[in-house]
Amino acid sequence: MEIIALVQTKMSSDGLCNIQAIDKDKNQYNLKINFSKSENILLDHIYIFDCDIKAGQRTNYIIKDYKDVYEFKSEKLDEILRSFIKASPYSYEEGKKIVDEYINKIDNKVLFDITSYLVNKHHDKFFIYPAAAKMHHAYVGGLVHHCLSMLKMADAFIENYEYLDKDYLYSGIILHDIGKSIELDGPLNTSYSKEGMLIGHLVIGAMEINDACNKLGYKDKEEALILEHMLISHHGVPQFGAAKKPMTPEALALWYIDTIDSKFRVLGDELENTNEGSFTENIGVIDKMKIYKPIKD
Repeated sequence: MEIIALVQTKMSSDGLCNIQAIDKDKNQYNLKINFSKSENILLDHIYIFDCDIKAGQRTNYIIKDYKDVYEFKSEKLDEILRSFIKASPYSYEEGKKIVDEYINKIDNKVLFDITSYLVNKHHDKFFIYPAAAKMHHAYVGGLVHHCLSMLKMADAFIENYEYLDKDYLYSGIILHDIGKSIELDGPLNTSYSKEGMLIGHLVIGAMEINDACNKLGYKDKEEALILEHMLISHHGVPQFGAAKKPMTPEALALWYIDTIDSKFRVLGDELENTNEGSFTENIGVIDKMKIYKPIKD
């Protein structure tokens, strides 16, 4: 019998490891495995257990073998994860389709090639990872959800401000958080990698562009320099982690669009948990402000 379940507790006795786990439908399972084989089974992780059933006063499931959910390919992994935990409204395939559509709107060959190369390089993570461990878009697929929301806003910016270069803006938005595929360690129980702690996703992203340009033969192209600048400046000011302040129109637009989407996504999450006619709790990313939720007729 195959059981896909989230591990809740582990206890050892008589040479066995007793595991309490829950599936996507909230069914509880009492799983048993030889203690020596249980070391790699971690709390709050999802596994696919191959079990024999042992009937008795309490049904036990004897684990014959198990696989970490991360062994599955991207589309299946996305499907499993979103059945257990909060996820983007866009599935893996939906997110990939829309991002590909925007990449194909990039007319500049250098920007098109760099963007395509890096999205393909990191696609297993880019379309499944959260955008943060705890702040905005902190859920399965949050990274691409953030990206798609920003691209929609970019279309309005481009329509209103004709001097903005759509190729730079699309490329910069799609790649601005590509470093999070290295900065973060996964969509489940997300924490920061050593590279994330020591370098951070802005610089990691610029390093990834530099690496892509070396491989693609674009190292001395101005497009590469401008794109690197957009990534290291997209937090706007040094106190928020930017290595430089934005110094091109598209870099400035990227900063504002990123800021708007991150703050308003957090606000939306807070409003979901707030009754009409009440104020939210203090919202850290909005200067610790409380926001009133009006009563609707």
